[in-house]
Amino acid sequence: MSGRVAALGWILSRLVVLLLLLGYEAAHGVGSDVTYFARSLLSVSHHGLANTLVEYPVPAVAVLAVPMGLAAAAGSTDLYPATLLLCLLVTDAVFTTVLFQAAPVVRRRDSLVAWLLAGPLLGGVLLARLDLVVGVLAGVVVLIGLRRPAWAAVTVVVATSLKLWPVLLVPAVLAAARRRLRSAALVAAIGMVLAACIVAVTGPGRLLSPLTYQSDRGLQVESVAATPGMLAWAITGRPWHVHYAASRSFEVVGPGTGALILLSTVLTLVLLVVLALSWGRALRRHPAISEEALVWLCLTAVATFIVSSKVLSPQYLLWLLPIAVVGLARVGTPSLRTWTVLLLGVCGLTHLVYPWLYRGLVRHNGLTDVALVALAVRNLGLVLLLALALRSAWRSISPDTGAEPPPTTASSSATH
Repeated sequence: MSGRVAALGWILSRLVVLLLLLGYEAAHGVGSDVTYFARSLLSVSHHGLANTLVEYPVPAVAVLAVPMGLAAAAGSTDLYPATLLLCLLVTDAVFTTVLFQAAPVVRRRDSLVAWLLAGPLLGGVLLARLDLVVGVLAGVVVLIGLRRPAWAAVTVVVATSLKLWPVLLVPAVLAAARRRLRSAALVAAIGMVLAACIVAVTGPGRLLSPLTYQSDRGLQVESVAATPGMLAWAITGRPWHVHYAASRSFEVVGPGTGALILLSTVLTLVLLVVLALSWGRALRRHPAISEEALVWLCLTAVATFIVSSKVLSPQYLLWLLPIAVVGLARVGTPSLRTWTVLLLGVCGLTHLVYPWLYRGLVRHNGLTDVALVALAVRNLGLVLLLALALRSAWRSISPDTGAEPPPTTASSSATH
């Protein structure tokens, strides 16, 4: 794929996303987070930083404030939605360029086509959430993990400071480094400095507020764990009901939902043990794991969190997509291509559920049956993605899988 074709593909695919976001999806709440960001940032002088967007780490609030500064510089804070959209489009374009440059010609088409298709398949969520920035950083971590391990360590800490889930990538990043103690020291040092700065500016409570916020949430209707409760609600109605919670999301409540939350917690612990075993096995590899193993370990860790969590939103797919397309660019094995195709199918189903069928998911109407079928199939797809990723990750770090030879100086410089 030539640079001109890639640029044209990006323009056309993102035009579709913009038309979706500013058209039908605008009337169904896809852009509501942008309005929420603007309202919260404009009231920070009244409420204080410690009480602003408490579900996000403080560095994420700073990132969200950049478009507000641009809007103010342009003459009106009312321009915030436009400046945020512009910043996210630039982030997307830069990542697309990085993919183009990082992929050998024989694998360039697969990775770029997958990334360009992901936009329309996922819809306006791509350009209406901070998750694009964090997902792109996660993709960069995987891209440079073997070739620039120190920078990968720095990048994974920055990503974690914006949204906490990238901490799950740290063990794989360390396993990919040949000087693991140095990478571990970088992660620890930068993490502690950031934590100290946050505590100094906003107090210790603000450091933990994103975790507290998540732990206090109920069973979100789209989560894998909520699927039995949602099916019960759709079939019988009361005593199950769906309500709009303080977390600005819809949750299902009724007999057995407490047990489903407990099951989600137990499943999380079990999968963390499995992940820990995989990480331990990877860290015993010398001098380092292969690039394929790095991709699969990261995909497995993120998919584990998504599948086992009691909360699941459409933008969570942006956590997996950049890692998968980087894997296609750098590794491009048949199993990874199959996995990415399945992920794209899951994105399409996610878009169908939200926003197209979402009203049927939160109140009984003529769309409810179709919405529940689409949701159940989507969630089964996520479980299948996790199972396939875990199997591939385990195989990639098996004793009979040799470590990837260190890249030459020429190949390293050619990919950056």
